[in-house]
Amino acid sequence: KSDKPVIPVKAKKRKPLKLLSEKQKKELAKRAKLRRELTEESGGLCMKCGKPPDFRGLQLVHKLSLAQGGKTNRKNCYVGCGRCHSPEHGIKEVEP
Repeated sequence: KSDKPVIPVKAKKRKPLKLLSEKQKKELAKRAKLRRELTEESGGLCMKCGKPPDFRGLQLVHKLSLAQGGKTNRKNCYVGCGRCHSPEHGIKEVEP
């Protein structure tokens, strides 16, 4: 072993996590509430295919995305399984 002294490496300072604004907190709470309500109404099944969800569970899906001016409300949202929602984002499902 070397007799050279060990010089500690100074750890990089991490940036603090970005806090959510009040508007963001309200939107996330609204989504969670709507997802719970729609999941209960659908009996825990996908509202698109009617099947039980896979390991990913049910997701709140916006028919018209928020970026395109869609709103988080019953008219524009449904709960869907990963099998139905993934293709909307160009993700291909792998068959077992």
